[in-house]
Amino acid sequence: MLIKKKIDIEFILDNFASLSQWDAAGEKFYLVFEDRKRGGQWTLMHYPENRFSVHGLGQDYVDDSELFFEDRNSVISFLWDNRAAFNAAVKPTTMCS
Repeated sequence: MLIKKKIDIEFILDNFASLSQWDAAGEKFYLVFEDRKRGGQWTLMHYPENRFSVHGLGQDYVDDSELFFEDRNSVISFLWDNRAAFNAAVKPTTMCS
């Protein structure tokens, strides 16, 4: 699912488990995509309590800890601002023969 409109983000958040990978140790779903502003990567995480967080990591930086979003609108704003990188990470690849 690509982000073309903000309503697409609602679908992504509601179906995050089917679009992401499971971290058994951390008991959360996660998706990694490029942090284009800082030249690293974002990891967006979803916990069973329906809480979302994000963590950034790059060659020259690492966030001290996860940043938990206070509400759904904050997650939506974050994904909207980073939609190009998110779309690049989830876009299906086609193989040429």
